Amino acid sequence: MPPMMTLTDIREQLEHLDLQIIKLLDERTHICAGHSLSSDDKLDILSLWLEEAADKGLDEVRVEKIGKLAIAMCSNTSE
Repeated sequence: MPPMMTLTDIREQLEHLDLQIIKLLDERTHICAGHSLSSDDKLDILSLWLEEAADKGLDEVRVEKIGKLAIAMCSNTSE
């Protein structure tokens, strides 16, 4: 049986993942900079988020909210 993780271990792992998420969001906004997504593009992206969430057994309602926020971040870039 593997040893139990301590709260410190969990926090460190979550911090590591959070930093990766922030880095990926930054990369995503740079890719979108100066480009606008069509409604069809946004729908396709959101569909991908939802399909992947379902495949991984994640809460689709929560993932839909996150996906919409990621799409909105891309839509609001003007770099």
